[in-house]
Amino acid sequence: DYPPLAADRPGAPLATWAIVHTLFEGSQRALFSMLFGAGMLLMVGRLQALDPAASVAGIYYRRILLLMAFGVVDAFVLLWPADILLTYGWCGLLLYPLRRLRARTLLLLALGVIALAAGLRAADWSEAVGLEREYRAAADTGAEMAAERRADWERREARARPRADDGKIAESIRIIAGGSFAEFYRERATASLVLQTVVAFNAWFLDALAGMLIGMFLLRTGVLTLAAPRRTYLLLAAGGYLVGLPIAIWEAVTLVAGDFNAVLKARHLIHYDLRRLAMAFGHLGCILLFARAAPHSAPARRLAAVGRMALSNYLGQSVLCGLVFYTVGLGLYGRFTGFYLYGVVLAVWALQLSISQPWLTHYRFGPAEWLWRRLTYGRGSTPFRRAPAGNA
Repeated sequence: DYPPLAADRPGAPLATWAIVHTLFEGSQRALFSMLFGAGMLLMVGRLQALDPAASVAGIYYRRILLLMAFGVVDAFVLLWPADILLTYGWCGLLLYPLRRLRARTLLLLALGVIALAAGLRAADWSEAVGLEREYRAAADTGAEMAAERRADWERREARARPRADDGKIAESIRIIAGGSFAEFYRERATASLVLQTVVAFNAWFLDALAGMLIGMFLLRTGVLTLAAPRRTYLLLAAGGYLVGLPIAIWEAVTLVAGDFNAVLKARHLIHYDLRRLAMAFGHLGCILLFARAAPHSAPARRLAAVGRMALSNYLGQSVLCGLVFYTVGLGLYGRFTGFYLYGVVLAVWALQLSISQPWLTHYRFGPAEWLWRRLTYGRGSTPFRRAPAGNA
C-alpha cells in the first residue's frame, strides 16, 4: 500500500507497484466476482432442469454455507487473512432471490451498489479533507485540535504512509517469518479476524456484490456464453481499456507524485470501481475473444482445467505460499520485494497449470470440489475417480 517504503530494496518495488496497479489491481477480483454471480445462475438452472421437484433453494444455501466454511478454514487454519470466500458466501446468501430478475434489473441493481460504495467513499474523503485541514491549521497557528480528531488523522496517515522505523511492522515480519508457532498463529489469526469482519463489511462486501450482479447480467445477455456477436467483445475490450487505462495511469502518477497521502488515497477510492470494472471489462473482452477463436487449443484446455478446479487451486495457493513465506515453511516473508514476488506467482501458476489437466484425466473433480459436492449432495453423488477408459 506504500511502495516508497521499500523503494531502496531490489526488484523495482515502485515501478512494479505502478504496473500492477495500472493493469491488474482490482480488475482480477472483479472478474472472479462476475464468474461467481454467473456460476450461481448456471448452477440453479442446471438443478432445475435435472430435477424440477428438487429443493433447489436447500441445495443452493447448503452449498453457500459450505463455501463459507471453506473460507473460515482458509482464513483461520491455512491463515490467509485476505480470503475472499467468506465474503462471497455473505453475498451469495442474497443472490438466490434475485435469480429470476431480468438483465436490465440486475444491471440497475449493480449500478446502485456501485453508487452506494462511491457515496460512502466520498463521505470518507470529505472527512479526511476536514481532518487534514484542521491538522494543518493547528500546526501553522498553534490552535487546539480535538484529541480524538487528531488521533483519527494520525491513524489515517500512519495507514497511508507507514514509517520505516515502525516497530510494529518489524515485529510482524519477524513473527510471520520466524516466530514461534503460538505467536505466529496469534498474529495471523488476529489479522484474519480484522480483515474478515471490519474490512470485509466496510469494503469487500459491496465490491463483490457489484461484480456478482454484473456477472449475472452478462450471463443473461449471452455475453459470457459467447452468444453475442464478435463486435460485442471487441467493443467490450476497447471500451474497457479506453475508460480504465487513462484513469489507472492518472491514479498511479498522482499517487506517486503525492507520496500516497491519506486524502489522495481516499479521493481515488471514489472512482475506484469505475477504474477496476472498466479494466475488468477490457480483460474480459480479450479473454472471450480468445475463447471464441481457440476454444480447443492446448492453452485453453489447460486454463479450463485450472478453472474446473478453481476452489482446489485457490486453497492450494494458500498452502503453497504459506510453505514459502511462513515460519512453518521456508520463512521467506519480508525477503522479496517488487518483481521478485512475481517469480513466486509464476512458479505457483506454472505448477497449477501443469497438474490440473492431468489430475482431471484421473478424477472427475478437484479434491476441494469433490468434498464440497459430497457434503452438499450426500453419499450418492458422483464418484470421485473416473472409470478406466476400457470400462467407460
